[in-house]
Amino acid sequence: MKSFVPYIALLLASPALADWSLKSPNDTREIQVRQTASGGLEYRMLLESERQQEVLHWSKLGPVIQGFKLSQNPLEPETSNFSSTIKFLKAATTEGKDTYTLATGKQKRQLTAYRGMTLSFSDVETGMALDLELRAYNDGLAFRYVLPDESDRHYQMIHEHTAFNVGEGANFWGQPYDFTTAFHPSYETAWLQLPSGSRAPKSLGVGWGFPSLFEKEGAWLLLHEAGVDGTFHGSHLQAEAPHGNYQIAPPSAGTALGHGLNIPASTLPWQMPWRLAIIGDALPEIVESNLVTHLAAPSRIANTDWIEPGVASWSWLSDHDSSRNLDALKKFIDTAAELGWRYSLIDANWNTIADDAMEQLVDYAKRKNVRLMFWYNSGGRHNFIPEQPRNRIHTREKRRVEFAQLKALGVAGIKVDFFQSDKQDIIRLYQDILEDAAEFELLVNFHGSTIPRGWRRTWPNLVSMEAVRGAEFYTFQKETDYDDEAPRQNSILPFARNVIGPMDYTPGFFSEPLAGRRTTSAHEAALLVLFETGVQHIGDSAESLRSLPAAYRDYLRQLPSAWDETRLLAGYPGEHAVIARRFGERWYIAGINGEAREKTLQLNVSQLDGLTDNALMLYDKAQDPFAARELQMNSTESLTITMAANGGVVLRF
Repeated sequence: MKSFVPYIALLLASPALADWSLKSPNDTREIQVRQTASGGLEYRMLLESERQQEVLHWSKLGPVIQGFKLSQNPLEPETSNFSSTIKFLKAATTEGKDTYTLATGKQKRQLTAYRGMTLSFSDVETGMALDLELRAYNDGLAFRYVLPDESDRHYQMIHEHTAFNVGEGANFWGQPYDFTTAFHPSYETAWLQLPSGSRAPKSLGVGWGFPSLFEKEGAWLLLHEAGVDGTFHGSHLQAEAPHGNYQIAPPSAGTALGHGLNIPASTLPWQMPWRLAIIGDALPEIVESNLVTHLAAPSRIANTDWIEPGVASWSWLSDHDSSRNLDALKKFIDTAAELGWRYSLIDANWNTIADDAMEQLVDYAKRKNVRLMFWYNSGGRHNFIPEQPRNRIHTREKRRVEFAQLKALGVAGIKVDFFQSDKQDIIRLYQDILEDAAEFELLVNFHGSTIPRGWRRTWPNLVSMEAVRGAEFYTFQKETDYDDEAPRQNSILPFARNVIGPMDYTPGFFSEPLAGRRTTSAHEAALLVLFETGVQHIGDSAESLRSLPAAYRDYLRQLPSAWDETRLLAGYPGEHAVIARRFGERWYIAGINGEAREKTLQLNVSQLDGLTDNALMLYDKAQDPFAARELQMNSTESLTITMAANGGVVLRF
């Protein structure tokens, strides 16, 4: 529902003022745009809380677009630089409401309102048109570039001037953007906390990844992008951010083994990705936001009844060789059946067992009422990793043959691994896999992958993405010291990476990994609710899961993986996090302690409608690694919890 309304603010031309301004429906968030003396554009973002605060200072805008004059021989490039010497043409405003349902996520039913503005310009020299589209929601602001002309010729964006001027003096939580290696970039570096403007450490990466989280004078800001499709690449931020001014960066040229350009190209019209900021004066406004899916394209799947969220057993983390062993895989199928889980994941090299390994496993799982997902290598020419099966889904012809076989057998879905690039060609491959998988009613889990950018709305069969330093790093202990860093990393992820979409961390490691671990069993149990994903793959061994006490097994047996409501009750990145999630009429509260000291927290639970007066509680207790009891609530207003050092707590009401 859209209508034009006369709230555009065209202010007097002044170097200190905006030329155009757009506010959110509740007037608390504002994006301003002005034209500079050189004829370019810049913007800033404001938060109106107890006072007006500039969360982003004036920041540069503008793509540089290159085409070719067909009248010239040889072809001569024609460049439109929208960062300078552009002419304003007109402005138009909209407002609307958007209602949709997600198959999986932190909140299934979505209802949001927004205001929009389109500012139209042209390049003074070439006459090429550019629209700057603005959106203002009650939880954040966004903008994107659109080239509205029509042409069947391809144009390239050879440079982008977009910046995010956070300024100095802010706290910054960022993830270094990987070097190019056989397995990277894959968004698996450790999250760091540094002052804003800090350079990405040269030993850790070549830039800063999205999302990026900032705390600035009591306000919170999470930067990201959404609406990325096959006409563009995935972006990140440059390593250098002088004075806290973060510049946009394209993918590294050497990724995908050098195949494909690291600049995007498209015919016209061309809608580029939304660049967004989730903004709040408290962390719940960041964690509970669904702005990333609001800005994504609507669902392309008419009937989503076949898309079932659920829990999966997974053999690879506890036994890397298990996926080459039929008996080992059957053991994990048995575990899923015993715990009432919907799925079991069959990982890499399953096809080396026998020519009919898939048929044998599917037949066995059907008798146990368990559905299977099978691993595939995404390569192709863009990686040389030998894990099997490969060269089956990198082209549409091969992919559709494979998917037709999977559907005929009754396979539930696929896990696709080793993409290692954000180039446009690889982004298009993601989209093509999702589209074909949807036609054959297959769920999709991407690993070795890029980060979520709202695709779960467009393609609801996308149930999870890795792009996280997850539990598998316990098995890479010699390189990472992951056991020491896991508690702190776990307590950053709910405020950053998991805000933007599903996260296949593969939690629930109750047994002692070879590396050892610093987290408690209650901490591990809490991760299963704290970390949101459409299919929750539990990484522990079959033996460990079978030997858990009754209370833990009952908790695992009834564990949801898609939620009707999510509320952040307490937390601070790197210190602790407590989240409440509702499934139907049942509330779960999960908390983890990211620090090596005991903590007692008093939680406001009055916002949790329908909270009952008793709960199953999994908690930390000396001499009892799997402590559990029934908790009788004395109040529906407040709840006091205590977590051990690196510990946790779960309450199921």
